[in-house]
Amino acid sequence: MRFPALLMLAAPLALGACVTASATMLGPRQSRAPVPEDQVHVFLPEDEVPGTCERLAIINTSGDADMTNESQMVRAARRRAGKLGANAIQLRSTREPGTGTRIASAIIPGVTADRKGEMLAFDCAEPQAGLVGAVRAFLGLAE
Repeated sequence: MRFPALLMLAAPLALGACVTASATMLGPRQSRAPVPEDQVHVFLPEDEVPGTCERLAIINTSGDADMTNESQMVRAARRRAGKLGANAIQLRSTREPGTGTRIASAIIPGVTADRKGEMLAFDCAEPQAGLVGAVRAFLGLAE
C-alpha cells in the first residue's frame, strides 16, 4: 500500500524535471537523415555561424526553473535538432522566470515558473577532409 502512495507523490516530481523542445521549420520540411545528439555542434550566441550553414528551424525549449538547468535545455535542443537532420545549433536566448512568477508557482496550483530558451538549428556543410582540410584547421582557416 505504501509503494503506490510513494509513486503518486514522486510522479509529479519526475514529470516536472523534464525539458520540452519544439521546432518551427523555417522553410519547407525536407527529409534529412537524423544526426546523433552528441554530433550536433553548439555555437554560443556570440559565435559567428559559418556562411555554409543553412538555417532549418527555430527550437524553443521549456522546463521548470527549479527542476532543470541550462545544460538540460541545451541537450534537449541538440536532441530535437538532430531529429530534424540538423548538425548544429546556435544558442540565442534564455529567459528565467521573474520573482513574482516563482512566488505564484509556489502558492497557486497550476502556475508554472518555466525557464525558456531559443535556439536556431542549422545544417552545416561537412568540414573539408584530407590533408588540405587538416592544414586549414591547424592554421585556423577552417570554415
